[in-house]
Amino acid sequence: MNVNKLFLRKTVVITGAMGGYGSELVKSFADQGAALILTDRNSNYTNTHQLDASQYQYFQADLCNIDEIQNLTAMILKDVTPDVWVNNAGVFPFVDIMDVDLTQFDQLLSVNLRAPFYFCQKIGAAMAKKGGGSICNISSGAANVMRTNGSIYGATKSGLDHLTRLFAVKLGPSGVRVNGVRPGLRMGDTVQEIPPLHVEAIEKAIPLRRIARPGELAKAVSFLCSPKASFITGEILAVDGGSSINRRRET
Repeated sequence: MNVNKLFLRKTVVITGAMGGYGSELVKSFADQGAALILTDRNSNYTNTHQLDASQYQYFQADLCNIDEIQNLTAMILKDVTPDVWVNNAGVFPFVDIMDVDLTQFDQLLSVNLRAPFYFCQKIGAAMAKKGGGSICNISSGAANVMRTNGSIYGATKSGLDHLTRLFAVKLGPSGVRVNGVRPGLRMGDTVQEIPPLHVEAIEKAIPLRRIARPGELAKAVSFLCSPKASFITGEILAVDGGSSINRRRET
């Protein structure tokens, strides 16, 4: 196997393909030869990496909408059972827990938890019928670190980690692997701009003293979805410079 083309003749689906992490994942899998199926809530895909038209398909889908996630799943499975599915789409309103309204609460649950659950269930079943496949859920260190300005987000990611392990157990006997990655903060991944002073404070608290660089998440996801990780399932890999380590504040 050409180590630079680990996903040659493999079909890879990426949700949230137009976000910061989504774009990083698209480039990584494209460079490794994958046939891509991309989805986002935008009506048209912005082909920033100048992918060849034959290398990808794009489907618009609002993951808050039950009908749209069901239709998206049906359209994809009508033509192919993916080899890899990456649940990357997510929302993160930068709002204090006391100010979160029920509309925001429902949006967080729908995009960050309900949609990945449905995809793991339906795509996982199709992969199991085929005899194998890999699902990777993009989680967050917020899953186990209390942050009052991202509390509901953290709760959804904690739930996603739990689902990752549940589906790993359920689908494992059929050869389907389910893992997760907790990326560290990098710029351009949230709809709302994070204040520079907040970013500076975060960097000082990270053991490696920096935020994530482009490409670091994609390398971890690629590894977990590749044959190199053939005996790994149910794992949540932190790629965050140590920011989610439970530790005392330095004095």
